[in-house]
Amino acid sequence: MKKAINLVTAVCFLTLVFAFTLAFWILPDTAFSEEENRSLAQFPEFTFSSLADGTFSSEMTDFFADQFPARDFLVGIKALSETALCRGENNGVLRGENGQLAVRKFRVYKSLLHQTADIDYYYRDNVALSLDALNAYAASETRPLVTLLPPRSVDVAASAFSYPTEISDELHSQIAETLSPDTGYIDLLPLMRERYDAGDYVYFRTDHHWTPEGAYLAYREIMKGFDLEEEILPLEAFTVEEIPGFRGTTWSKAGYKFVGPDTIRYLSPGNEDEFETTCLSVKMVKDENGKPQKVKEVYKSFTGWLNRDYFTAKDKYAAFLDGTHNEQLVTKKTADVTRERLLVMKDSFANSLVPYLAEHFDLVIANLTGGTANASELAEEYECTRVLVVYNWENLITAASLAAIK
Repeated sequence: MKKAINLVTAVCFLTLVFAFTLAFWILPDTAFSEEENRSLAQFPEFTFSSLADGTFSSEMTDFFADQFPARDFLVGIKALSETALCRGENNGVLRGENGQLAVRKFRVYKSLLHQTADIDYYYRDNVALSLDALNAYAASETRPLVTLLPPRSVDVAASAFSYPTEISDELHSQIAETLSPDTGYIDLLPLMRERYDAGDYVYFRTDHHWTPEGAYLAYREIMKGFDLEEEILPLEAFTVEEIPGFRGTTWSKAGYKFVGPDTIRYLSPGNEDEFETTCLSVKMVKDENGKPQKVKEVYKSFTGWLNRDYFTAKDKYAAFLDGTHNEQLVTKKTADVTRERLLVMKDSFANSLVPYLAEHFDLVIANLTGGTANASELAEEYECTRVLVVYNWENLITAASLAAIK
């Protein structure tokens, strides 16, 4: 009887291994995961140098992890198992009070060609390079400059978890101690933590972004930083439009399928139809002398600053500014007076600031994470009178985009 049970167990195990192996090679590779809102690893190109330095094996590991059959289903099963074992974490994502989720492990920027595997620490020297570049740019910028470096969910929602805050506190201190007064740096962590602990809905539970309410708090601090406090629009000036069913990228990564969705409480000023968003692309052409020059072309434009089609899709946050574009303009169609132009050097956290900032400025928006880093050139080109930098702590430790600002 015991031999029969062992035989059945072995056959079942080998059948599963064979089935998954067969499925892995038969099923076509997937390029993009809508569930996780990210590109998936593809089969890496083999070179002897990549084999020698370990890059090939690392990329193969990512490829197998991303393309494994039924990956999303198995991640969910693992999350249930971890929960049953009373563990408050899965796939590097913490699960805390009230269903709050927060990524604690990141693929940290180590060099131009290398990111680490998921870890909960970061490289101080690489963060210092980005902060020093921001200091150097600020020293040369003659226009009023305000800098926001929004903290991560794991930093803001610390009280929801039993996880220690030493790493968050170290990063917070490094930023505050390194940035010069020229940057106009506004430290948002104390404010966001205070409001989160008070029960305010400032960061999503299932996504890494702040909510429209959190963005409103940041808008108020930006206006103060520009000495425009008297122009701040009160919260009562906006109407609330609720968009339910938002499950963000943190939810997808964690696999906690039983954690309920967020509701996006969009704060509407009610005048979106007075504005237009224009998306620009840059290409190189030859002038009459045969020399290459940059030419900008409009490849998309729409009324307001929202693409409401995304409100019925999974990635509902992408409704703000139609998601990620490298260069965009948000202008008022019929302005009674000439409006100031604000250059926004940003990552995606700035997208939900637009409904507030557009009430005061025409906006020139450049995506730092897409490699658009020449703030001085853009400010001159569009005759901007002020500059705002918005760059989240996650990008600060996982990428080098800010280090290229000038």
